[in-house]
Amino acid sequence: MNLRTVLIAIPMLAATGVAAREPAPVVIAEPAVEPAVEQVELTGSFTARRAADLSPRLAGLVESIHFDAGDAVKAGQLLVQLDDRLAELELAQAAADVARARAGYDEAVRLRNEGQRLAQDRFLPDTEIQARVSGAEVARAELAVAEAARDTAAERMAFHRVVAPFDGVIARRLTDAGEWVQSGTALAELVAIDDLWLELQAPQRLWPQLPRAAGIEVSVDAIPDRSFAGELVARVPVSDPNARTFLVRVTLSDGDPDITPGMSAQARIRLQTADDALLVPRDALIRYPDGTITLFVVDRSVSPPVARQRQVRLGRVEGDRAVIASGLETGLPVVIRGNELLTDGQPVRIVDGGG
Repeated sequence: MNLRTVLIAIPMLAATGVAAREPAPVVIAEPAVEPAVEQVELTGSFTARRAADLSPRLAGLVESIHFDAGDAVKAGQLLVQLDDRLAELELAQAAADVARARAGYDEAVRLRNEGQRLAQDRFLPDTEIQARVSGAEVARAELAVAEAARDTAAERMAFHRVVAPFDGVIARRLTDAGEWVQSGTALAELVAIDDLWLELQAPQRLWPQLPRAAGIEVSVDAIPDRSFAGELVARVPVSDPNARTFLVRVTLSDGDPDITPGMSAQARIRLQTADDALLVPRDALIRYPDGTITLFVVDRSVSPPVARQRQVRLGRVEGDRAVIASGLETGLPVVIRGNELLTDGQPVRIVDGGG
């Protein structure tokens, strides 16, 4: 083969190679422009929204205990009974006073009515009639005083019973039968474990952003295989001057009976910002060992379309999407399938994602 033959063969081989390079089938997706979302993670613990140290309203001797630590109790259930023998006797005396006063009132009313009938025939002077009317009024007042004293004795009788003010679980038992307790002495600690919130300490820079929370996901350390949706219920506007933090309270929309006060948890809060972010599917990203991240965009201004490789800087990853901080303009579709073997400038054929 002479030199001229070689020179002719080379372009023919090149032409044959170009013709054999068929467009690669690819699936594309349009980048999305959405308000930027910042994700922050805060750590805290669950506390009961309702908790109370139960105490008697008067001093007395503990007669009986009707609970133990860990017991679930219902609102109105008797927990502690104080010795109420003296109160019972006082109530009985007050009831007897009411009976006596009622009998006196009934007799006074009878005499008044009788006198009013006799007054029509002038058998009784007016002064006697007035005295009987006044006597009936006095007897009615005495009956009212006796009834009030009886009701007071009955209420004092009830003071000897300590009942649960709400449904909950006894966290601590602080007394026993035979002890003398004063008014205000804690006898038990009651906690409503079905009404909890997660208390978190948030940095002060998040104060204006928290009302725009796009979602809260809570992970409980004691239940590692499950996550819970949370809802922001309160921002306490009193910051810690040393830590520069403030209190945030979150409730779970789908709670779990295994979550109890004191358990630790992490809350991942997605906060919307005023800026827009460019998001692409994670499948569009190609990562290299040196940390470089690239993706392929499709240039549809030529026929057939060609793939152009772009080096990008990643912002953050949100589920199956990633924020592109730089290196990509809006309006350029990215390759999400078929990008593994692409090269820069390679022709492509756009196919449906389901094929």
